[in-house]
Amino acid sequence: MAVLRIKGFGGAIPVSGDRALPDNFGVESVNTWFYGSEMRGIRPSADLIAAGAGTRKAFRIPKRTVGGDPAYPGVIPPASYLGDSVWALFTDPDTDIVKGQLVEDSFERYYFCSPSTGPMFNTYARLLAGIASNPNYKLGVPGPNVDTGSTDTPTIVSITGGTTPVLTRNYVYTWINIYGEESNPSLPVEGSGNANATWTIGNIKDPPAAAGYAPYQKKRLYRQVSGTSGGFAFYKVADIALGTLTYADNCTAHPDTEVTNNVQLESTDWFPPPTTLKGFVAMPNGFLIGWDKNNLYFSESYRFHAWPPAYKQATETPIVGLGVYGQTCIVCTEGYPSTVTGTKPATCAFAKANTGEPCMSRGSIVSTPDGVVYASQNGLVLVGPGGIANVTQKIITKEEWLKVYTPQWLRAVRYQNGYLALRNKPDTSGSANTGFFLDPTDLQVALTELSEMDLCYNLMNDFWSGEVLAICDNGANEMIRRYDSPSDTDLLPVMWKSKEFQYPFQENFGAYAIHWDPARFSNFNAGADVCALGEQVRFQVYADRVLRYDQVVPLQGRPVRLPSGFKAELWQFVIRARAPVYDMHVASTMKELKQV
Repeated sequence: MAVLRIKGFGGAIPVSGDRALPDNFGVESVNTWFYGSEMRGIRPSADLIAAGAGTRKAFRIPKRTVGGDPAYPGVIPPASYLGDSVWALFTDPDTDIVKGQLVEDSFERYYFCSPSTGPMFNTYARLLAGIASNPNYKLGVPGPNVDTGSTDTPTIVSITGGTTPVLTRNYVYTWINIYGEESNPSLPVEGSGNANATWTIGNIKDPPAAAGYAPYQKKRLYRQVSGTSGGFAFYKVADIALGTLTYADNCTAHPDTEVTNNVQLESTDWFPPPTTLKGFVAMPNGFLIGWDKNNLYFSESYRFHAWPPAYKQATETPIVGLGVYGQTCIVCTEGYPSTVTGTKPATCAFAKANTGEPCMSRGSIVSTPDGVVYASQNGLVLVGPGGIANVTQKIITKEEWLKVYTPQWLRAVRYQNGYLALRNKPDTSGSANTGFFLDPTDLQVALTELSEMDLCYNLMNDFWSGEVLAICDNGANEMIRRYDSPSDTDLLPVMWKSKEFQYPFQENFGAYAIHWDPARFSNFNAGADVCALGEQVRFQVYADRVLRYDQVVPLQGRPVRLPSGFKAELWQFVIRARAPVYDMHVASTMKELKQV
């Protein structure tokens, strides 16, 4: 007597041998979704918009609806809204995109960085009007030259009038762009004269045309006030229009006691970020961390255009990419991962891990609530509050991980509580791409292959809704699609292959029954190689690894006879379905089947 009942199907666990798996897990699983107690297919993706040929990364900004605060026309639609939107499109798949964390940012700035462009930014209004006529600006505000002997240094034209005491003071000036972003100051000019005289400052140079940067709007002159802390504090004297090269600072009308109520110079070390930045991430306390080679750079808090050189740090090995967990930046490198922790860029603490888990691909890095996950040579590595852990150790062997899951080509996102990845080999066309989904926190779900990823180039999480978006080949151009789009009827077909069941003596299974839900049959036109169109459930039986039965199941939940006249020690079963499957019963005879 041989009987078998499988209920509560589970995904694939390649680390286990084909015979060592638990009875309800599979050696292969395609398009399956096991978060419920049934085996059903994932939902197909749906087209959102067509993108230009060569698009490899996209960022969506919801358009403002009619109404809302008059001071800020319109409101942001609900987070799940994926309708009328502004789309920023990029040809580099490794483009990092950050919404500005700026106080009272009336321009709503967005920041972009990739190895091919360096750090850039743009505003909502310009993106709405069209990037073709409003290209992204280079990030930063180039300021006056601060080299010794610079011709950008101001001069003192004259010091007239006033009365003693005589003092020595300095002046500097900065350049300010149309978004109110301020540059580093010029070198100071020093002079001695009556404190309340009129000090005429010259050579307040206009900024030169800086190709690719946001236009300049004005200049700002600062005066040093004697007796302040350290003797080197500057306060705003006046904003000066472009084209005006001198300014008469009337210190009788505006004495030091009044000027010290003005804005103090903050931008002494505010320089543009290196144009060689390969990417950046936003930290919770309003600053960016970027990198090139093995160097880390930090912006000022809430001043994304300002990157003080003094904040620079370095790692032992080249940096592959960055992730963020809480107030910690995880630095994924070609050697040991590192962490940068802190609430202010000037005081961030840098630490190197003592476990060698190099990051195999930038696209594999995913930030999650539990830490940052990335692909190493050993599997998926999680760097979080508990240290470093290989989260796929119980699912995939190292050999299979390197051979089958190609960590060096992964492009991944977080979906539900799992890891959704695309194998995207750059040396092949999109038709060769495949994908998989795994949830290391739920072994019931385990791992499943995805059949409809062959024309995809990249995956990304939508900033506003959290949905997964995919960029796919659409012939003449690319298509941005919503992964696992909500649908009441459409499901992708599934394929599930059981473990190998070995019996101590040869047996013959003579009957089976499969329960499924015909009401939710989905004949969605995709995945014909997984399950043919029009078929609700197909059942295949292998005996001693020879296919002995391959038929469409005729009746839901009713006994069906299997071929007789042979016995075998190894038995394996395959279910292909376009309807959710609840369980599978197999027995030696019809009578025994009723007792299962």
